[in-house]
Amino acid sequence: MKKLNLLLGIVLISLMTIIADACTGQPSEPSVTYSVPELKFILLGNFDNVFYVDPDYYPIAHEGQEEQNALGQYAKIKADNAEFIAIIDHLELPAKEEYSAEEKLLIYREHKILTHAVKLTITGDKYNFSLRVEEGQGELIEGTITKSGEIKILKREDSFNTYPICLAKGTHIETSLGLVLVELVHKGMLVWTVDNSGDRVLAPVIKIANTPVPSSFSVVKVELSDTRTITASQNHPTADNKALGDYEVGNTLDGAQVFSIEYLPYTDKATYDILPAGDTGLYWADGILLKSTLNPIKIDKNKHHN
Repeated sequence: MKKLNLLLGIVLISLMTIIADACTGQPSEPSVTYSVPELKFILLGNFDNVFYVDPDYYPIAHEGQEEQNALGQYAKIKADNAEFIAIIDHLELPAKEEYSAEEKLLIYREHKILTHAVKLTITGDKYNFSLRVEEGQGELIEGTITKSGEIKILKREDSFNTYPICLAKGTHIETSLGLVLVELVHKGMLVWTVDNSGDRVLAPVIKIANTPVPSSFSVVKVELSDTRTITASQNHPTADNKALGDYEVGNTLDGAQVFSIEYLPYTDKATYDILPAGDTGLYWADGILLKSTLNPIKIDKNKHHN
């Protein structure tokens, strides 16, 4: 009996010790969870040269447009408390009731990056993400990120990163050799462009693009009163910084009136574009002066996007 009581006593003391340790021990640290905007910033900080197309500059850029949109959208951005706080913290701006126009521009730029550079979709207790890196021939990266910021890459594949607002296959480009199909133009080929003085000059091609498009992609065919015709993406810019799809019958395009506009399904697998050297980005396609789209936005995680 004494041995049994001794054994029970030892068990009781052990249980009391365990309970006491549990009560007085340090609690485990709770896992940190981040908001969606914070998770996007974590992803952006882990990949170099994240690519996106800035809607204020492509396909059409207008002077002062970004600044105007920054002021116009500020109230909407601020209303999204999670994103606004994440942006303010990321920019290391002081918390205050009102920000200057310059600070609102910085906030707006970060909003654009969060909106267009990273896609997140929730799946259970984590998020699937996708983003693109590098201009031109780059990569599409897909993976998962937990709410505590742990990243797992599931797939990396080649991706040509540009915006499919280019020319239809078979479009003729004016070069030093005569008319050349856009799909056959290569870097270094001399094409006719316009310099800052408005003079027609030859310049080498410094970029080319062959951009895959979905089967649902459509183009616009614009015919002018002098019989010139161009077929391209609806958003391809003209020399007047206006998208082709924004023209109406009777408008003036490259010195002639628009005679007809037709929207067509696109049956080829890719669209094309070129960029001649120089500051204007202008070239002649099927005899009509257009502007290149090949000047996309990249994000360097080590410096702020301007």
